[in-house]
Amino acid sequence: VYLEAREYITCRHAGARAMSLLETIISFYGFLSLTHLFIQINLSHADYLKTRKDTLDASYHPTVAIIIPAYNEDENRLHDCVESCIVQEYRGNFKIIVVNDGSKDAKGFRAISQEFRNASPVGIHFIDLPKNVGKRHAQKRGFDLAAPWADIIVTIDSDTIVHSQALQYLVQKFRDPAVGATTGDVQAIQTKRFLSHLIAGRYWMAFHQERSAQSFFGNVLCCSGPLAAYRNSVIQRVKEEYISQRFLGQRCTYGDDRHLTNLVLREGYDVKFERRAHAWTQVPPNITSYLKQQIRWNKSFYRELLWTLKIIGTGKRRLSLYTLYDLIIQTALPNLLILSLAFALYQSITKSWLYLGGYLAVMIGVALIRGMYGFYRTTDGTLLKFPAYAFIHVFLLIPVRIYALST
Repeated sequence: VYLEAREYITCRHAGARAMSLLETIISFYGFLSLTHLFIQINLSHADYLKTRKDTLDASYHPTVAIIIPAYNEDENRLHDCVESCIVQEYRGNFKIIVVNDGSKDAKGFRAISQEFRNASPVGIHFIDLPKNVGKRHAQKRGFDLAAPWADIIVTIDSDTIVHSQALQYLVQKFRDPAVGATTGDVQAIQTKRFLSHLIAGRYWMAFHQERSAQSFFGNVLCCSGPLAAYRNSVIQRVKEEYISQRFLGQRCTYGDDRHLTNLVLREGYDVKFERRAHAWTQVPPNITSYLKQQIRWNKSFYRELLWTLKIIGTGKRRLSLYTLYDLIIQTALPNLLILSLAFALYQSITKSWLYLGGYLAVMIGVALIRGMYGFYRTTDGTLLKFPAYAFIHVFLLIPVRIYALST
């Protein structure tokens, strides 16, 4: 009886120590999460104040190649995309290169090529690949065509509409010879669906908080596919490596924008965010499509994380301490979030529902802080709906991250 009692007491003490350790971890998670949030908002606001003073240099107009890869794209969407590029208010010379990546349904591409081939006031080239080779290889056909004459290469997704002044603002960062790439302000095309409003809020924060904070140090980690620009000389150096990327023996077919950005950073260049260059892109219409998109994005995030660490160790560029801190936090927080949620659920079941209620209140509060900063900047009431996105993040996107990492 004595031995059994001692074993029982020992187990109780071990359980108490484990719970104490968990509480410490949860507290540490809360501290990290809030600290990161306030640092990020302050840096993004500092970048906003710094770039707000930027003026448009009308005398700077390098030659630009706009490359639009398309695969089975809807005719109306492709038409709107190409037309928005044709009507750019840009004083310099620019050409548009539309590449059909062996679409099974190429009716839209052929209709657009017939409409704009001779009617366009700017130079426009249509490349019709006989078979599907993937987005990277389709882009490379454009890179090859633009190699002899372009100063800047702009990549645009075929379901994206760019603002008429996007090009003239996007190239402004390249006045600084240290800049190798820049990404514009990509916004979601909103519909009546509530999900599209939440995604629109997430996009605003991804660019005006996350990328803007990174841009303060010239370390944007992903030039978004819908609207990005690269120095042509850099593209020509890295394009073969870009199309031949493999991971664990498998050919990489997604995460192209993040990998191309990593290659530019590795070459020793700054990567910036240009908030005045606007574009609107289609977003998934339902939660199933959205989760599939997030699986691809998260897989590429974890894969490219290894590349970014390689840049820190062996590349020509040393990333800022903030960028390293940002990467660590982005990697660690989801895991700590899972622990904190599990702890809150356990405590709610064994002690009081107030544990879970408190957890949800903090989660909503953090999301509200993000939304309120966005509302302060834009007066867009949609951003005040962002706390609803917190539930999607915790209960859907965290499991997606785990799945993406494990596969």
